[in-house]
Amino acid sequence: MITVKQAGFTTKDQVAILNALDFDVHTGECIVICGPSGSGKSTLFNVLNGLYPELYEGEVTGSWRVFDQQLPAADFATYIEKFGVVFQNPKTHFFTTDVLSELAFVMENFGYESAVIRQRVAQQIKDFALEPIQDASVFSLSGGQKQQVSIAAATMLAPKLVLLDEPASNLDFTALKRLKEALLKLKAQGVTILIAEHRLAYLVDIADHFFVFANGQMIRKFTTKQMLALTPSEHQALGLRQLVDTKDTVDPLIQPATISLTFEEVRYRYRKQKEWALSIPSLTINNQEIIGITGENGAGKSTFFQVLSGLVRLKKGQISLNGDVMKAKARIDACFFVMQDVNLQLFFETVRKELLVKAKVPERFDEICERFNLTSLLDRHPHTLSGGEKQRVVIASAILSGKKILLFDEPTSGLDFKNMMQVSALLRELAEQGLMILVISHDQEFLNQTAHRILQFEKGQIIAG
Repeated sequence: MITVKQAGFTTKDQVAILNALDFDVHTGECIVICGPSGSGKSTLFNVLNGLYPELYEGEVTGSWRVFDQQLPAADFATYIEKFGVVFQNPKTHFFTTDVLSELAFVMENFGYESAVIRQRVAQQIKDFALEPIQDASVFSLSGGQKQQVSIAAATMLAPKLVLLDEPASNLDFTALKRLKEALLKLKAQGVTILIAEHRLAYLVDIADHFFVFANGQMIRKFTTKQMLALTPSEHQALGLRQLVDTKDTVDPLIQPATISLTFEEVRYRYRKQKEWALSIPSLTINNQEIIGITGENGAGKSTFFQVLSGLVRLKKGQISLNGDVMKAKARIDACFFVMQDVNLQLFFETVRKELLVKAKVPERFDEICERFNLTSLLDRHPHTLSGGEKQRVVIASAILSGKKILLFDEPTSGLDFKNMMQVSALLRELAEQGLMILVISHDQEFLNQTAHRILQFEKGQIIAG
């Protein structure tokens, strides 16, 4: 299926992103590409799917053979029809405005008959449990729901080879289970699957091999049995997440409660919706705990942050800070919201400028850059970075903003083990300094390391915590 010999990729600026790659992937195998952020995983996929150098300048070196065809492909359109591709940012997949049209678009683009398209769309809706959102606008979906739709759309043509780049990054536990079931079904059908991933635990029953990348090279190759035999310290040395979730005891914070938020009869719903997207009769939280927010995709978690941060105005109720009612502008002034899609928060031409333009504590610039491994990236354009690197830039911006309430929506999406642990340690450090930290996450490994209290959302309400 895939044979790569002494292969690499060099950008137009003569930067070697991949080099000296040697591996084979057989038909029907599931291969997990893992390793630290920025190690070349996404670039590998973009060479395999033909985007490099078809759409992006650069030189493919060595021997790359896919489907017995030498890359770069002579006929890109015919070549890519055999692929299913899911990128890190699901928004880059969407060409239409609603879920049903998005699923149908792929087959319409290749001229399939309407009856065949309708039958296939119905099957994908069932396989990926998309019935509740099948008539929804893609703009109203949560990050995890967008990811589910992207994966369903990418497999509409029953491809022979599927490339998934961080498919679990924004998925809740139920959606992750559905993804796993879909991958097992694809594998049973003989589809070859390559997955670039940091969250590894859900892949134990699917993967045949784990290819570990670092600095553009494949440094190790493990079977699943060999991966399971690695000790926690060996996983950490390779920059990998654990294969088994373990619950750690999070030490309590020492500092007294200086920030207290009270929610009273808080209600919010989106335009044209009958049901409340958020309904909180009463809630009090303070900065003596790092608060974790969990729940299924679309349960109201991001809406909760939008309301708290002042990005949307309350329909009913009030939020108070230390007893004083906060209007929307006061909440904006008090909160920094790190969004799920960090691309929406990158505005400037260099990482340095991104971090410094609105920094209220610039004296911490060097320290934060070092802590987040950003020093070597300061002169890069933010949108040339990997997904994990972008995430670190925006989190660093939040810290440098000097605001007292920091809201993080999936802060470890796209982060490897080392950077996940750095985020966890830094959030605790910030909490010890008196800041209030709230974190939405589906990353159980991260929550186990970080949160003192978990608020579980369901249908816009807090059902536990």
